Amino acid sequence: MSEEKKIEVYLKHKDFEKKIVGEVDEVLRELISFLTEIYPKMELASKLSLTVDVNDLINACQGIIAVTPEGVVTLVDVEALPDKELILFHLVKAKISRLLNKSEKESLLISDILSSTKHSVGSVAGRLSELCSEGFVERVGKGEYRITTYGLDYFLKNIVPKLKG
Repeated sequence: MSEEKKIEVYLKHKDFEKKIVGEVDEVLRELISFLTEIYPKMELASKLSLTVDVNDLINACQGIIAVTPEGVVTLVDVEALPDKELILFHLVKAKISRLLNKSEKESLLISDILSSTKHSVGSVAGRLSELCSEGFVERVGKGEYRITTYGLDYFLKNIVPKLKG
Protein backbone atom coordinates (compact mmCIF):
# COMPACT_ATOMS: atom_id res chain seq x y z
CA MET A 1 0.00 0.00 0.00
CA SER A 2 1.55 3.28 -1.06
CA GLU A 3 1.49 6.38 1.14
CA GLU A 4 -0.64 8.20 -1.44
CA LYS A 5 -3.54 5.75 -1.15
CA LYS A 6 -3.67 5.81 2.66
CA ILE A 7 -6.35 7.58 4.61
CA GLU A 8 -6.38 8.27 8.31
CA VAL A 9 -9.51 8.66 10.44
CA TYR A 10 -9.57 9.45 14.13
CA LEU A 11 -12.66 8.42 16.13
CA LYS A 12 -13.41 9.78 19.56
CA HIS A 13 -16.52 9.22 21.66
CA LYS A 14 -16.37 9.97 25.41
CA ASP A 15 -13.49 7.76 26.66
CA PHE A 16 -13.23 5.72 23.45
CA GLU A 17 -10.53 6.72 20.98
CA LYS A 18 -9.41 4.91 17.86
CA LYS A 19 -7.21 5.78 14.93
CA ILE A 20 -7.89 3.94 11.66
CA VAL A 21 -5.22 4.06 8.96
CA GLY A 22 -5.36 2.25 5.66
CA GLU A 23 -6.74 2.27 2.17
CA VAL A 24 -10.09 4.02 1.71
CA ASP A 25 -12.07 0.75 1.45
CA GLU A 26 -10.48 -0.66 4.62
CA VAL A 27 -11.06 2.50 6.61
CA LEU A 28 -14.67 2.79 5.43
CA ARG A 29 -15.37 -0.84 6.39
CA GLU A 30 -13.97 -0.26 9.88
CA LEU A 31 -15.82 3.03 10.26
CA ILE A 32 -19.13 1.46 9.19
CA SER A 33 -18.51 -1.45 11.56
CA PHE A 34 -17.94 1.00 14.39
CA LEU A 35 -21.09 2.99 13.60
CA THR A 36 -23.35 -0.05 13.18
CA GLU A 37 -22.00 -2.51 15.75
CA ILE A 38 -19.75 -0.93 18.35
CA TYR A 39 -21.31 2.52 18.82
CA PRO A 40 -24.81 1.26 19.73
CA LYS A 41 -23.28 -1.08 22.32
CA MET A 42 -21.24 1.79 23.75
CA GLU A 43 -24.37 3.92 24.04
CA LEU A 44 -26.21 1.12 25.86
CA ALA A 45 -23.28 0.56 28.20
CA SER A 46 -23.03 4.29 28.94
CA LYS A 47 -26.63 4.22 30.20
CA LEU A 48 -25.55 1.70 32.82
CA SER A 49 -22.33 3.38 33.88
CA LEU A 50 -22.19 5.41 37.06
CA THR A 51 -19.90 8.41 37.16
CA VAL A 52 -19.60 11.43 39.36
CA ASP A 53 -18.55 14.66 37.71
CA VAL A 54 -15.80 16.40 39.69
CA ASN A 55 -17.35 19.82 39.09
CA ASP A 56 -20.73 18.59 40.35
CA LEU A 57 -19.06 17.19 43.47
CA ILE A 58 -17.20 20.40 44.22
CA ASN A 59 -20.25 22.58 43.52
CA ALA A 60 -22.43 20.40 45.75
CA CYS A 61 -19.93 20.79 48.59
CA GLN A 62 -19.94 24.58 48.38
CA GLY A 63 -20.91 25.91 51.80
CA ILE A 64 -20.18 22.53 53.41
CA ILE A 65 -16.40 22.48 53.02
CA ALA A 66 -13.83 25.06 52.00
CA VAL A 67 -10.31 24.91 50.67
CA THR A 68 -7.72 26.84 52.63
CA PRO A 69 -3.96 27.07 52.07
CA GLU A 70 -3.64 24.45 54.82
CA GLY A 71 -6.15 22.03 53.33
CA VAL A 72 -9.86 21.25 53.18
CA VAL A 73 -11.93 22.33 56.21
CA THR A 74 -15.49 21.65 57.36
CA LEU A 75 -17.90 24.62 57.45
CA VAL A 76 -20.96 22.91 58.91
CA ASP A 77 -21.68 20.82 61.98
CA VAL A 78 -21.36 17.18 60.94
CA GLU A 79 -21.41 15.64 64.41
CA ALA A 80 -25.13 14.80 64.13
CA LEU A 81 -24.52 12.55 61.11
CA PRO A 82 -24.77 8.79 61.73
CA ASP A 83 -21.38 7.05 61.96
CA LYS A 84 -21.40 5.69 58.40
CA GLU A 85 -22.32 9.05 56.89
CA LEU A 86 -19.72 10.83 58.99
CA ILE A 87 -17.04 8.45 57.73
CA LEU A 88 -18.20 9.00 54.14
CA PHE A 89 -18.05 12.76 54.72
CA HIS A 90 -14.40 12.58 55.80
CA LEU A 91 -13.52 10.30 52.88
CA VAL A 92 -15.16 12.82 50.51
CA LYS A 93 -13.03 15.56 52.05
CA ALA A 94 -9.95 13.42 51.39
CA LYS A 95 -11.06 12.86 47.78
CA ILE A 96 -11.62 16.58 47.20
CA SER A 97 -8.34 17.39 48.89
CA ARG A 98 -6.57 15.12 46.40
CA LEU A 99 -8.53 16.46 43.43
CA LEU A 100 -7.48 20.00 44.34
CA ASN A 101 -3.85 18.96 44.93
CA LYS A 102 -4.00 19.70 48.65
CA SER A 103 -3.06 16.12 49.47
CA GLU A 104 -1.02 13.37 47.86
CA LYS A 105 -3.62 10.66 48.56
CA GLU A 106 -7.38 10.39 48.28
CA SER A 107 -7.48 7.72 50.95
CA LEU A 108 -7.42 7.91 54.74
CA LEU A 109 -5.81 5.66 57.30
CA ILE A 110 -8.13 4.32 59.97
CA SER A 111 -6.20 6.45 62.48
CA ASP A 112 -7.11 9.58 60.47
CA ILE A 113 -10.77 8.54 60.44
CA LEU A 114 -10.66 7.90 64.19
CA SER A 115 -9.23 11.34 64.93
CA SER A 116 -11.71 13.04 62.54
CA THR A 117 -14.81 11.30 63.85
CA LYS A 118 -13.73 11.00 67.51
CA HIS A 119 -15.51 7.63 67.63
CA SER A 120 -14.23 4.36 69.08
CA VAL A 121 -12.03 1.96 67.15
CA GLY A 122 -14.70 -0.75 67.26
CA SER A 123 -17.40 1.58 65.97
CA VAL A 124 -15.29 2.95 63.11
CA ALA A 125 -13.95 -0.48 62.13
CA GLY A 126 -17.48 -1.91 62.10
CA ARG A 127 -18.87 0.93 60.00
CA LEU A 128 -15.95 0.72 57.55
CA SER A 129 -16.60 -2.99 57.15
CA GLU A 130 -20.28 -2.26 56.41
CA LEU A 131 -19.40 0.55 53.99
CA CYS A 132 -17.02 -1.78 52.14
CA SER A 133 -19.68 -4.50 51.95
CA GLU A 134 -22.17 -1.98 50.56
CA GLY A 135 -19.66 -0.81 47.93
CA PHE A 136 -19.43 2.78 49.21
CA VAL A 137 -15.83 2.44 50.37
CA GLU A 138 -12.91 0.27 49.35
CA ARG A 139 -9.88 -0.84 51.27
CA VAL A 140 -6.71 0.18 49.43
CA GLY A 141 -4.14 -1.01 51.93
CA LYS A 142 -3.77 -2.22 55.47
CA GLY A 143 -6.01 0.11 57.46
CA GLU A 144 -6.40 2.49 54.50
CA TYR A 145 -9.70 3.34 52.83
CA ARG A 146 -11.11 5.52 50.05
CA ILE A 147 -14.57 6.37 48.84
CA THR A 148 -15.81 4.70 45.63
CA THR A 149 -17.77 6.30 42.81
CA TYR A 150 -20.88 4.62 44.21
CA GLY A 151 -20.09 6.13 47.60
CA LEU A 152 -19.69 9.59 46.04
CA ASP A 153 -23.03 9.21 44.30
CA TYR A 154 -24.67 8.19 47.59
CA PHE A 155 -23.02 11.13 49.35
CA LEU A 156 -24.30 13.63 46.76
CA LYS A 157 -27.85 12.27 46.78
CA ASN A 158 -28.32 11.51 50.48
CA ILE A 159 -25.83 13.32 52.69
CA VAL A 160 -25.37 16.69 50.97
CA PRO A 161 -29.12 17.51 51.24
CA LYS A 162 -28.96 16.80 54.99
CA LEU A 163 -25.95 19.04 55.43
CA LYS A 164 -27.47 21.87 53.39
CA GLY A 165 -30.93 21.60 55.00
